[in-house]
Amino acid sequence: MNMKEERIKQGEKAALVGAFSIILLSILEALIGLFSSALILVSDALHNLTDSLVLFASWLGLRISRRKPTEKFPFGFYKAENLISLLISIFIVYAAFELLIEGYQRIFVLTEFKMPLEVFGITIVSIIFSYFLAVYLIKKGKKVNSQALIVNGKERRAHVLSGIAILLVVFLSFYKVPYVEGLAVIFFSILVFRDGIISAKDSIFSLLDVSPGKEIEKRVKKEILSVKGVKRIKEIKLRRSGPFILGEAKIEVEEKTDVKKAHKIADLVEEIVKEKFDEIISFSIHFEPFERREIIIAIPTNENKKLNSKVSKEFSRANFFVLVKVDRKAKKVKKVVVKKNKFKEKKIRVGLTVGNFLVNQKVDIVICKEIGGIAFNTLRSNFVEIFRIKKDLTIKESIEKFLKGKLEIVEKPTRKSG
Repeated sequence: MNMKEERIKQGEKAALVGAFSIILLSILEALIGLFSSALILVSDALHNLTDSLVLFASWLGLRISRRKPTEKFPFGFYKAENLISLLISIFIVYAAFELLIEGYQRIFVLTEFKMPLEVFGITIVSIIFSYFLAVYLIKKGKKVNSQALIVNGKERRAHVLSGIAILLVVFLSFYKVPYVEGLAVIFFSILVFRDGIISAKDSIFSLLDVSPGKEIEKRVKKEILSVKGVKRIKEIKLRRSGPFILGEAKIEVEEKTDVKKAHKIADLVEEIVKEKFDEIISFSIHFEPFERREIIIAIPTNENKKLNSKVSKEFSRANFFVLVKVDRKAKKVKKVVVKKNKFKEKKIRVGLTVGNFLVNQKVDIVICKEIGGIAFNTLRSNFVEIFRIKKDLTIKESIEKFLKGKLEIVEKPTRKSG
């Protein structure tokens, strides 16, 4: 069983546990309410029974969502949970409205209980039970990303307030205080009505493919940009489908990246996103070439004359690297920096060290005469493009040829060493 199915199964179990627990509490409340003439307790018992039906509906929604995709429903049945949540919310709003009317009618009735101690005792049990069941359902709902369980958990939390209201009614009934029971029911029904409206709104938004929120979108973007080769995220779309999230993104990779390597980058992005976010069960990547307007070009030289320096034949053991920031659209040099090659005397792996140094300098392009296998592979694995000049040119002349598209791209090392 995969993680997705396990999460749905946990949601089903939580719904059944909640439903059967509420039924047992409802039976106790109804019996004590009938024998003690506590109509508010009977009303609470009936309300609890509706909650048990709601939890059974949640269980049914989660059960349906476990069904495998079919030819008619190729994306699965995950939205069944959202549909059930909407029906639950409508039912809650209706029940709250009925309670509001009943509460108004009870304002004019003087409350008197035959078994106040029993009413008091079962109410305390109901408060404690409702609190811990609410915590359990909300926690499980968030864990399995089940909107229906969270809805039921919030509604169960409202029962804590109803229990406190009943306690207050029982206490004040000893002193023959009028209006208390009716006002308590009205107050409770308004809270439930509010929760129902909010839950209905969330369910409708999910059915309309609402975004799961900017926070998770921001986290997904961060993971995508952590993958080497991804230059920019052009577009990202996330949508809820039942307890899960489906998504797609359009990324830009280096302009000269071949199709095979681009597909590898896309596959890696999908793998990382699904690994980091359990709730994301489907994530598609589309890629496009990225063309940055401003780029940094690194060129090896043995002279410290900036743009007038000659390009050296050596690469990893050149005295300097001239880093030139270029505006490709305007075809202008914007900045020139000379970096001394501190690694030229290194006896082993000088190509690897120099390659990593240039990568850390955010170099996009290298122009050279010759380049060895180690330096070549280090640069290319970090998506640095390499161009070659065959004539004895200055750095300025090399840049001009590059901007005019007259340099050939290096597809393999020009020599074995370095």
